[in-house]
Amino acid sequence: MGNLRWTPQWVTRTQTQIDPRSPQSMLQIENEYTGNDFSASVKVLNPSLLEGGLTAIVIGDYMQSITPKLALGLEGVWQRASMGAKPETAVSYAARYKNADWIASAQVHASGQLGASYWKRLSEKVDAGVDCQLQFAPGMGGAGMFSGMRKEGQTTVGVKYNFATAVYRAQVDSAGKVGCVLEKRVGPAITLNFAAEIDQWKGTHKLGLGVSIETSPEELEAKMQSGEIQNDIPPPY
Repeated sequence: MGNLRWTPQWVTRTQTQIDPRSPQSMLQIENEYTGNDFSASVKVLNPSLLEGGLTAIVIGDYMQSITPKLALGLEGVWQRASMGAKPETAVSYAARYKNADWIASAQVHASGQLGASYWKRLSEKVDAGVDCQLQFAPGMGGAGMFSGMRKEGQTTVGVKYNFATAVYRAQVDSAGKVGCVLEKRVGPAITLNFAAEIDQWKGTHKLGLGVSIETSPEELEAKMQSGEIQNDIPPPY
């Protein structure tokens, strides 16, 4: 995992995941630009030209502020699993309302999925939130293809606690899955990530370790010249 900030508005993020138990690895490249009243990003997952053409998942989104608190946006997805498959596209629409200590958002997907989330700052160090997803699939009921509408939903509740040099996140969802992440800052541009996940119903668990490197040449150079770089390194505990 690595971040490179080209300008104060433009940042590039890369993430690589290698699982020896799975034949597929993951590569993600994201470019994000934040303006005065808008934000835009393009994300590419697992790009490849080995089959004589582009196979990847490309996600582009744009969010525009309508008022100081209300923002509207849309997201487009293009994906092709292989050159023998046809490309697939999807569009979703989003709205976000931001207050001083809480944020509410909603999404509508063309596939029939509805999403809503609410985030609240409980104190200076503690944040909490809830996310609800509802999927409608026409003609997929249990009695046959034309039996009516199938509805599936999932709710996730999460909490975040900010330490002096670390961030702890934990969540649990209605499917019985529990997860937690600890982000520990060990240098001015290096962060260690420890993650764990337990699926109660399937009886499975996952453990992970990640390293995030953020490069901002202008900021790091200024800190090194002023001597502030030593003060950014947290104690080893």
